[in-house]
Amino acid sequence: MGEIKFGTDGFRAIIADDFTFDNVSRIGLALAGYLKKNKKKHVYKGVIVGYDWRFLSDKFAEKLADILSGCGIPVRLTKSAVPTPAISAYIIKNSLPCGVIITASHNPPEFNGLKIKNEFGASVEKEVTREIESLLKKGGSEKLRGKTAKIEKVEIIRPYLSLMKKYLNFELIRKSRFNVVVDAMHGTGAGIVENILKKTECSVKGIRANRDILFGGVNPEPIACNLEPLRDAVIKGKADIGIALDGDGDRIAAMCPDGTLINSHQAICLLLLHLIEHKKFTGKIVKSLTTTTLVDRIAEHYNLPLDIVPVGFKNIASKMITEDVLLGGEESGGIGFKGYMPERDGALSGLLLLEMMAYKSESILEIIDSMEKQFGKFVYKRRDLKVRLKKPIPALDNILGKKVTLIETYDGTKYTLADGSWLMLRASGTEPIIRIYAEAETKKHVCELIEFGCALI
Repeated sequence: MGEIKFGTDGFRAIIADDFTFDNVSRIGLALAGYLKKNKKKHVYKGVIVGYDWRFLSDKFAEKLADILSGCGIPVRLTKSAVPTPAISAYIIKNSLPCGVIITASHNPPEFNGLKIKNEFGASVEKEVTREIESLLKKGGSEKLRGKTAKIEKVEIIRPYLSLMKKYLNFELIRKSRFNVVVDAMHGTGAGIVENILKKTECSVKGIRANRDILFGGVNPEPIACNLEPLRDAVIKGKADIGIALDGDGDRIAAMCPDGTLINSHQAICLLLLHLIEHKKFTGKIVKSLTTTTLVDRIAEHYNLPLDIVPVGFKNIASKMITEDVLLGGEESGGIGFKGYMPERDGALSGLLLLEMMAYKSESILEIIDSMEKQFGKFVYKRRDLKVRLKKPIPALDNILGKKVTLIETYDGTKYTLADGSWLMLRASGTEPIIRIYAEAETKKHVCELIEFGCALI
């Protein structure tokens, strides 16, 4: 029985190895103990439990529901597989103390996992997962078992769709006549954008919208190497934009009409400008350490405060809960918006790109070109290595002949160079890999930085 350790967002492990029915039961008991200790009477409002399309996710969710119910905690179990943001929306609407979804997000098909959401719909803080881990080490508590509480099946997609519609200038989108391709990557974001747009003048085509527990042979992560089907569909269908969602629907990437990827960094910056220029929002900007420097330039231009936090959207969400945050964004494509909920939502991010295009009456290529002319162009690259760190990462004075002006080590090691380019190395919090990130003004320079980083590892 392996150790259960929560990472950047929840617990993830290989199915039948460490992600087992027994370990889900153990987590259920520990979670029940945590809720009864910290939420007291509030816990009897119930907990929402959902699941994605991965192998056995529905059965793992049923097992978790049985454990919580057996500890006297009422459970609302989703009638079908759902995207993660729908769980967060349901928690907020019903003032629940907690929600759980069985999902491994963008991880490879052999993984499954479990995300815990707090009363704000955000991923629980590290202090919470540490307490749950402590309870797990004590073996949970069979004493929690008592009178069985009710398990109720609930449908949660309609209120989720309603929440998104209220956030958008839906009438503007309805008349826009955009031609859109949505790539769900065989994840539970399938059908969400299509449902929102079905009574509009937009034309929408969904691809990879069916359940496939092997995700078509790729990880359900919306990065360039996994999006050839979207590129082909966008070009063939002469679409105005392509939208890609990850395995549980909380992250985004997008595609230009010519098949050029709109990576997560560009999407964050485009949507930041949209909130400022069209929705007239103000507030603090929060980004993860691995996110583009272009965000810094936009913040400086508009004289908006900027906070930089460790990787993991929970670090952004905690600020969205307690402070006036305009937008929070992370390199992996998770974006949160002021006035919505303190959590990522890939479908809403895609719809906001459409809203921005409608406001500006310009193509996405024209909007990107305008942004880069004003704030500069950065090239970003990431490489994942299935290796272990065998030696400490050194403190360097220069890299590739350029002076290192700043070294940050609170989440991996990040080197910022005199010309504004940067290189970062960190162990993933969700997979057994080392990630190497780099950003520079040219493709040649960013590739050189990545190779340099690989040599350091």
